[in-house]
Amino acid sequence: MTDGSFLNEEFDAQGDSDEQARLICDKMKQQDKVIIYTVAFGAPDPGKAVLEYCASGPEFAFEPENGDELEQAYQAIATSISDLRVKF
Repeated sequence: MTDGSFLNEEFDAQGDSDEQARLICDKMKQQDKVIIYTVAFGAPDPGKAVLEYCASGPEFAFEPENGDELEQAYQAIATSISDLRVKF
């Protein structure tokens, strides 16, 4: 859970914090069978956009507006990951 913005830019040559976040998300998405859930609680619009981009799909991106919705988001994530199975 984050506001979708880095506090500072780690590597100036790699762009601003938005670009750096998207690069990290792209690398995570390249991993086989990785599911990325995001929760944008109280995030500004640019942060919401980064988190929506980073999520594995619209169904994995949550934008709760209050405590009840935040609880519902975490419940949905918990239910979803409880259905996952590790395979070798």
